[in-house]
Amino acid sequence: MSASIGGRGTATSSPVDDRRREILARLDQDGRVEVGVLAVDLGVTEETIRRDLRVLELDGRLRRAHGGAVRVDLDPGQDSGASGALAARALTLVDPGSAVFLGAGSACEALAAGLATTAGTVIVTGSVPVALAAAAAEESAVVHLVGGTADGRGVLTGAWAREQLAGLRLDVAVVEALGVSADGRLLHASPEDAAVVASAVEFASTAILLADPATFGADGLAASVPAARLDVAVVHHGVDEPALEALLATGVRVETVGADA
Repeated sequence: MSASIGGRGTATSSPVDDRRREILARLDQDGRVEVGVLAVDLGVTEETIRRDLRVLELDGRLRRAHGGAVRVDLDPGQDSGASGALAARALTLVDPGSAVFLGAGSACEALAAGLATTAGTVIVTGSVPVALAAAAAEESAVVHLVGGTADGRGVLTGAWAREQLAGLRLDVAVVEALGVSADGRLLHASPEDAAVVASAVEFASTAILLADPATFGADGLAASVPAARLDVAVVHHGVDEPALEALLATGVRVETVGADA
């Protein structure tokens, strides 16, 4: 379900394929590409270029950076493809045509771009970046942005968000977290974040956690649902060992991706 530079199974090349090949060629040569420069040189909008970069990142071909993208091999972080790898695995766990809640975070943003190409899929989110990632895909799914109070990350929380989620029939809730508390619950940055995640998981038939080594294992202020309530936790190789042990101790089924896991 991830993007293919070779197109949609056809022998002919499309302008989209050609543009993305050119992006990768420039990236291979220079190590970095800039959104503004690509938009001018390739004769498209900056949003089109950002969409291309999102799809290519999901396919593991590059890592998006401020203002553009860099080659995967130039990433100084733990694993530049963590978000894409988590999203790719999550895509296989979501049936086509599902109603899916996506929480905030880079892995959920990457998943949104992949889900948006699946016919009949409905995406519900309180994250503006996640909604934009879905809406910018070439064959956008139906995207519902729940209302609420926005924070500095563009995440909508509060009573309005929880009330709207309570009126929905969700097939799947996919969330991210900062870690697991001593009593086995998922940890989040704020009580507002935790409350929205708890509502989404409560009203979804299936709950999936995506654990990114860049964030999972950090200190969280507020707890939401017991990790045991999850159906599966998809964890990227490199997650902090104590955080992983705390997650395993809850009894949730854990799947590891990345680094030939």
